[in-house]
Amino acid sequence: MWFVARWEGGVCVQDKKESALAEASPPRWEWLLLIGIFLLAGGIGHDPWKQTETYTLGIIYHFFVTGTWLVPVNAGVPFLEKPPIYFWTAVMFCRWFGSVLPFHDAARLASTFYMAVAVFFFLKLSRSVFHPLPQRKSLRWIALALLLGSAGMIFHAHEMATDTALFAGTVIALHGMALWVCRSGRAWAAGGWLGLGTGIAFMAKGLVLPGILAITALILMVLLPGMRTRKAFAAALAAVITALPFVVIWPLLLYQHSPDYFREWFWDNNLGRFLGFSVAKLGAENEPLYFLRVAPLFAFPIFPLACVEALRAAWKKRWKHDSCALPLTFAIAGMIVLLASASARSVYLLPLFPAFALLAAQMLMRLPPRALAVWNMLLRIAASIGGAAVWCVWWSLRHPAGPIFARIAHAVSAWLPLSYMPPGDQAFACLGAAVVAIMWIASLRFHGRSALNTAYIWLAAVTLLWGTALTLLLPWINEPKSYRGVFAQLGAFLEHSPYGNECIANGGLGENIAPMWEYFSGHVAPAEDFNDTTCPLLLIATGRDAPRVLNPRWEMVWRGSRVLDSKNEQLRLYHRQ
Repeated sequence: MWFVARWEGGVCVQDKKESALAEASPPRWEWLLLIGIFLLAGGIGHDPWKQTETYTLGIIYHFFVTGTWLVPVNAGVPFLEKPPIYFWTAVMFCRWFGSVLPFHDAARLASTFYMAVAVFFFLKLSRSVFHPLPQRKSLRWIALALLLGSAGMIFHAHEMATDTALFAGTVIALHGMALWVCRSGRAWAAGGWLGLGTGIAFMAKGLVLPGILAITALILMVLLPGMRTRKAFAAALAAVITALPFVVIWPLLLYQHSPDYFREWFWDNNLGRFLGFSVAKLGAENEPLYFLRVAPLFAFPIFPLACVEALRAAWKKRWKHDSCALPLTFAIAGMIVLLASASARSVYLLPLFPAFALLAAQMLMRLPPRALAVWNMLLRIAASIGGAAVWCVWWSLRHPAGPIFARIAHAVSAWLPLSYMPPGDQAFACLGAAVVAIMWIASLRFHGRSALNTAYIWLAAVTLLWGTALTLLLPWINEPKSYRGVFAQLGAFLEHSPYGNECIANGGLGENIAPMWEYFSGHVAPAEDFNDTTCPLLLIATGRDAPRVLNPRWEMVWRGSRVLDSKNEQLRLYHRQ
């Protein structure tokens, strides 16, 4: 049966039959259950993964075991790249849950916490932004589903990284700014939330995001007359007062402790990364139009939808409307700042995702029901096949007998170690995957002709694929990514060798491997080299094809690497002759 749609106020409105079907949409509790499953899936149950999680855990571990809190230190080396609010939060979770969870899993709960905070405040943010629109209740859930289901969010929302704290601070700040722009009567509340979010974002990753928020506020004050009233200036004053403790206290104490540390944090890792004079040393050099090239895929589907909505708002001259002014201004200001920065990584786009999602939700509401139906039919077929494929891969890894399952196991052998078998029967993993599958099957009862159901189906499909893989296949995914196995081999070698009680120096393990050596072995290795070390043993990281003899005075006595190491990284232990 075909349905007819008409357009009113730029929004696709369905006929009576379609509206009757549209009532069959997910209830609030089902939305919250799906979001909760998405946030929890993959958050625990695996070791720290390179790149970000390894050095992040190194700093958390240092704070935890030393009881200090001021200077982030990674494997004995000060690490002044980021302020410490995320590390402090993770230490708290380690103290609360470290007795029932592995240390790294307890630390990763900080990311789950910040993502839950971001979800809560994003719903409040979208309530203010969509307040004048008749479809505001549906738009809130649509925007949230598109935000969480974006390609770049799926992994980074579950990663032990300061980006989750930055993301939460951004959402809180935007919520305050939305109260300022859309509900100017709540000036002090708007300024308080804006200042709090800005302070958290600053203490998570430094100056760039507070700078983008300040540019956004200045642009809105110039363009919107309502932003130049006494209440608006009261909100700005409240924001400055609230953010001031975050912006002043830790940097001031760091400067008092060590001016060199402060200079490294402020000058090299903030101004230097943006202006470019420290990029050669710190890496992550920007390329022309890098963010515009990666955003369509990294921020899919919200970035393409947001671009279309932005063009439409400009064409219809609606960019000053409450539902467009804030997200459009913040997205444009953020992209300009990122494009101008001398440093670039795709994850830097993450704080712009809330603005993209607010615009994308409005664009999704304008798509005709027939297009949504076709999209959802294809999505359901692809997700169902993908979920079934994960179950087949898991069964093949557990029972690689028979020609079909043997072929499946061989096909995934480049990514998953066939020789590894996790202990136990994975009953909890199967239960978790079954819950995810049930949620997906339940989503099939909703028709795919409304934007609200389309957003729910999208998030359910993402949760199905991510949740099934990160429950059933997690032990096999973790094994090649973890350093636990290779350091266990080294420990076994030392235990049965004459070198067991001798000092081991860190011969340039780097910011990722050195903290894992400390975490899994309990020893902090001093950073030295072949010529300067006083230790008789030297542990280095090198390429698999590097010569066996790197120094004639040193003999290689052990070597090992992670399973399926695609980058040919090899750890070697040398003994002084």
